Amino acid sequence: MMISGARVLEVEKTDLYHTRITELPKTSLKTGEVRLSIDNFALTANNITYAVYGDSMGYWKFFPSEEHGWGRIPVWGFATVEESLYDDIDVGERFFGYFPMATELIVQPERNREDGFSDGSNHRQALPSIYNRYTRISSDPSYRADFENQQMLFRPLFMTSFLIDDQLAEFDFYGARQVVLSSASSKTAMALAWLLQEHDIDVIALTSQNSRSFVRNSQAYKKTVLYEDIETGLDMASSVFVDFSGAPETARKVHTRLGDELKASIMVGATNWQAGSTSEDTAPLPGPERSFFFAPDQGDKLVSEIGPEEFSRRVGTKMLEFYEPASRWIKTVRGLGNEAISESYDRVLRGKALPSEGFILSFSV
Repeated sequence: MMISGARVLEVEKTDLYHTRITELPKTSLKTGEVRLSIDNFALTANNITYAVYGDSMGYWKFFPSEEHGWGRIPVWGFATVEESLYDDIDVGERFFGYFPMATELIVQPERNREDGFSDGSNHRQALPSIYNRYTRISSDPSYRADFENQQMLFRPLFMTSFLIDDQLAEFDFYGARQVVLSSASSKTAMALAWLLQEHDIDVIALTSQNSRSFVRNSQAYKKTVLYEDIETGLDMASSVFVDFSGAPETARKVHTRLGDELKASIMVGATNWQAGSTSEDTAPLPGPERSFFFAPDQGDKLVSEIGPEEFSRRVGTKMLEFYEPASRWIKTVRGLGNEAISESYDRVLRGKALPSEGFILSFSV
């Protein structure tokens, strides 16, 4: 796979604030390849997590830069087939999937079925299959044209939330009475809170002063606690902590406050990635050892248990139900062109985006 004849946003791996828009020379397709023109993509704090864990979790490997030290952050979006030298994929077809922040992507389709294909490029063979699959929207039962923005913003995040919900239910919530979510205004946390409403368990929000009204108005949580009030405001009850913020100070407060009442502590993301990268506090935390949730592992496990078709049906059904409330919570912010994409990335990276904003971006003006 190569990006060619394209513009792509690249970031310096050791300094995520340093970006550039790179223009690459045109490359002709080889037999069996398809050129996808990227129409739109979403940008959320989840994409910053991809960059923060780019080396340790392998996210830089999906769309490698030709220059050492630079990376291409993966995003989720829609693309249209511009050119095809693969017999069963036609020009004009549209797909949803995993892309760089770019104008186009060249893929080598394999395992092509009615619902989509996988990118068989050599460098992606050892990477999680869930990220290599491109869904044909004409055959996608969970696709609705009026919810395209919600699909870009929430579908990959909803998948993560769906799989966290599945793991928590599998372990009967570790015997806990409440689930505590940090970065409660984040889109992944909101989706998980919505899913958890189907269980007989309390869902508690941890959030900042600036996001408190948004979190409360969502009506997705039983109680909202500010970060600075954790020591006194977080109820002493058997709990599971699902940490989307990645802030060591928040984790320490939760662990210290709950102590033996904390039954499990699960790290998911790094919405507050700056705090996680600069903290020097390495003392052991009270309570259970923290574990990292890796969605592809839980996804592969569930698919092996119920089969890919039933997995897709379950996720698709719940996702369509979720898009309607999600569309009330989140206002779409459109960004077109190089400058708008760079500025949107900087806002999300610096945590300056409002929780009610969802960025939908495109290089085409």
